[in-house]
Parts: sequence; structure tokens; C-alpha cells
Amino acid sequence: MQGDSTKDDADDASLFREAMGSVDPIKSDNKIKHKPERKKVRVNRQPQNSYALKDGFSDAPVEDCPDQLSFSRSGVQPSTLKKLRQGKLAIDHEIDLHGMTVNQARDYLLDFLGECEVDGSRILLIVHGKGYSSPGAKPVIKPMVNRWLREVSSVLAFCSAKPPDGGTGAVYVLLKK
Repeated sequence: MQGDSTKDDADDASLFREAMGSVDPIKSDNKIKHKPERKKVRVNRQPQNSYALKDGFSDAPVEDCPDQLSFSRSGVQPSTLKKLRQGKLAIDHEIDLHGMTVNQARDYLLDFLGECEVDGSRILLIVHGKGYSSPGAKPVIKPMVNRWLREVSSVLAFCSAKPPDGGTGAVYVLLKK
């Protein structure tokens, strides 16, 4: 009896393939749309941005820095801040400041912010690291990024990223339109 069942299944499958031979699948419009791939901005090393903050950005060391970074200017919608904290806003551009000196990170960050402002980017990911390889295993770039981003008027808000995007070693940044 088992042999008959297998034979019937094979016959059914071949009949189905024969009947469907010239049928094309329907294109579905209800597919899940994935977030666009993030672009890494190549920062032009020749300063062309509108920021005159290079002299204003202090490179004096910062002693205290919270593990979770968070900042917002008044007027930013609570729902927007919530989406930023949850990592639910599509990231337009990202940079990684790992391994840079404070001066290099400052210049690179300023150039990056200037280019993002010019191209209309709104949501950024800045990876600053956690400082595990720094002297005393304390972050050096992270507290500076925390200070610098507060000084840029086009930065509306920033907060520590979700673990897949770097966790407390990175920040999401919201820029003005």
C-alpha cells in the first residue's frame, strides 16, 4: 500500500508541473521593504564646510562621561526622540572615529557634519568607541563627541545607539532640516 501512495504522489506532482509549465509567478507588491543600505561618507580632507567651530571645539580632556549619552534641544518632538533612541530612523550616513587622536577626530567630525549638512542628511551614526584600548581603559573620543555635538547648532539631538549599531560606543544624531 505504501508503494501506491508514493506512485500517486509522483503522478500528482508531474501532472501539476505539466499544468503549470507556462505559468509565470505574479509579482507581489506586499513584500517587506528593507532599510536602504547606509552610505559611508568620504570626508574631503580640505575643509569646505560652513563650520567656524574648529577653534571653538575644545580638545581639553573631559573627565566624566556617562555611559549612555543623551541630548536634545527644546522643540524636538518626543515621538522623534523616541524613534531616535530606539534606532527606528533610517541612518543616512555614518563615520567611525576609532583610532584617531582627539585633534583628528575633531577635524574629521566637523568635515563630516559639514558634508552631511550640504547633502541634506538628517540621521547620522557616529561611532566613537568605548575606550577599551585607551590608557586606563577610559574613553577619550566619546566624551569629546558628547561635548562637541552639543556645540553644533544644527544638531537637534543625539543619543547612544542600540547594540547592533555600536551600543554605548556610538551615537545616533538628528540634524536640522
